[in-house]
Amino acid sequence: NGSGSAVTFTVDLLTVALLLSACLYGFCLVLSTRRLSSLHRLSPELGTAKLLVLSVGLVCVLRIMTVLGVAAMNIANVRAHYSLHPTDHHGGGGGGTTQQNQPVQQAFYDEAMTVLFDLPNCIVVSTYILFTLVWAECFLEARHHTESAIQWKRTWLKLYMVFNSALYASQLSMYALVFATTAHRVVRTALYAAITLTNFTAVLLVLGIYFYLGLRFSGFPFRSPHLRDSLNRISYVMSMWSITRLVWGVSTGIVFLKNIELLDDSKTPFQSSLCLLLLFVGCEIMPILALLDHSYSHMLKFEHRRVFHRSALDACDEQNLRRAQQQQQGGGDDDDDQQQPFVLAMDRQPNV
Repeated sequence: NGSGSAVTFTVDLLTVALLLSACLYGFCLVLSTRRLSSLHRLSPELGTAKLLVLSVGLVCVLRIMTVLGVAAMNIANVRAHYSLHPTDHHGGGGGGTTQQNQPVQQAFYDEAMTVLFDLPNCIVVSTYILFTLVWAECFLEARHHTESAIQWKRTWLKLYMVFNSALYASQLSMYALVFATTAHRVVRTALYAAITLTNFTAVLLVLGIYFYLGLRFSGFPFRSPHLRDSLNRISYVMSMWSITRLVWGVSTGIVFLKNIELLDDSKTPFQSSLCLLLLFVGCEIMPILALLDHSYSHMLKFEHRRVFHRSALDACDEQNLRRAQQQQQGGGDDDDDQQQPFVLAMDRQPNV
């Protein structure tokens, strides 16, 4: 334009890494929608397995949005920093921004970068805990035992709701404080520390559930070798999620302590971009693919078994009701017919 300043757009290695990550998350989203549709065809009810796939899809959607947001800021040359003590603010100065307004704008950009990058982390942790609950259901389904699986499931879901409420409440309050207070670095420091501690705490909770169930049901045998093998496959994927959560927590801690700039580093752009891409692929994309591909068929086997037993119980209830109505209409002449519904109810009780 005649006298206006030129607007420049830059595509660098960081932008390429972010766009590639968005494409990989998009593939995971498509795969999760297909898995969700197959689960819905099997059973229209909202079980924990279906809720897990929904949570994985939500992780992919939010990560795609945040990654594209960071990429858009980088393409538009908005030099936002994830590090608390950036070494270079890229003070080129063009575009008519005064020196007085630049620190204020820079602080807002840095806060926005923090929120965009860290927003999906708590949802990933919540999905990890939900995956543990699905594993625990499969654990109970794979063994003969005298416990009430329904009561266990209700207790787990209540504890999961409490954990999620505390997790999201703390996350939202910290994000509000990032923009509302003037002590930006103090709040961001607390946020980075909370992200690291949340990952470690989630892994400790999962390890506690794993050892508790293993000791509690150690004397109960498996129902079949096939169910034992399916449970082992799901356990391998859960172990993978646990390791990647530890790696992500350690990585965020190192980034914070060593003052490493992942999202805008003018000194080592190739190393920073490669490190960010490897974190996304190794700690989130690969575990999601393993969950949706490797362990999904085994979770589906347990879901098939639950649906089969539920339909068998419903058919048995309908048969008992029909026979009871016939007895009431016929006067109950035959003693065997009077006792048969009770026998059927006793026969189906161990499956419950």
